[in-house]
Amino acid sequence: MSAPATWTPEDTEVVDCCLCGIPGRLVHDLAPFGVVRCPSCGLVFISPRLRPEALQRLYDDVGYFEGGVYGGGVEGAGAEDDAPSQDRRFDPAMLLQRTWTAGRLALLDRVRGRAPGGRLLEVGAGYGLFLDAARRAGWDTSGVELSRTGAEHATGTLGLDVFCGQLADAPLEPGFDVLCAWDTVEHVPDPLDFWRTARSLVADDGVVLFSTPYVSSLPARLLGTRWWTLKPAEHIWHFTPRTHAMLLARAGFALTQVVRSPLAPSNAGRLDSLVGVARPIPR
Repeated sequence: MSAPATWTPEDTEVVDCCLCGIPGRLVHDLAPFGVVRCPSCGLVFISPRLRPEALQRLYDDVGYFEGGVYGGGVEGAGAEDDAPSQDRRFDPAMLLQRTWTAGRLALLDRVRGRAPGGRLLEVGAGYGLFLDAARRAGWDTSGVELSRTGAEHATGTLGLDVFCGQLADAPLEPGFDVLCAWDTVEHVPDPLDFWRTARSLVADDGVVLFSTPYVSSLPARLLGTRWWTLKPAEHIWHFTPRTHAMLLARAGFALTQVVRSPLAPSNAGRLDSLVGVARPIPR
């Protein structure tokens, strides 16, 4: 792997709360990382955290997506695995991916109250599986993905329009009808800047859908440092419905719906994650 299995203090940097601009108070010491909570707004974040260049090495690692939400991987994604693998269609993680994709597209249709159609942007597009499904459903799709491995698969194998880099650097025309950010906001350097950039791209009558783990979930509260989604190298912000609402409001969105049930198709099997819906606040 190009990213090391362990990190040193030289790989890290100290940051402040993106909402309040003040240091957090230590909750868990996971050296060289620290899990901290803002004493003012309650937002939980990682400080020290990986520097941008170390984080890029992590995301560029060809094994980053393996064994996680993509299970054994995605067809054509491996450098040494260009032959289609029929077995991967039945990988439990890939079955969940398809369930989430179908559930999230259905949720999108419900909150919009009309059939698919228009411009859809996904930030954190990964290998492009959701974007590909959205395109087949009738959307005009664009994507942004930080991982070069993921972006190359989305563009080269699936023929999608995906920019590799941060959202703020993407050459995008405003006026998107939909912006999706699935398991993305917990990774970005500054969530407030992220949502402000998103607000500049979403049409006034558009809608935002996103998902994240949440630190007020039962598994997070019971398990502490053993919470499987803590992942301090990559999950650098930990939200609750309240801090999501605060953050989105500061950026010009209103949080209108939160789905936490693991029985909902858009959040199937996820005991510690939520799906949120937000709409632009009129300017």
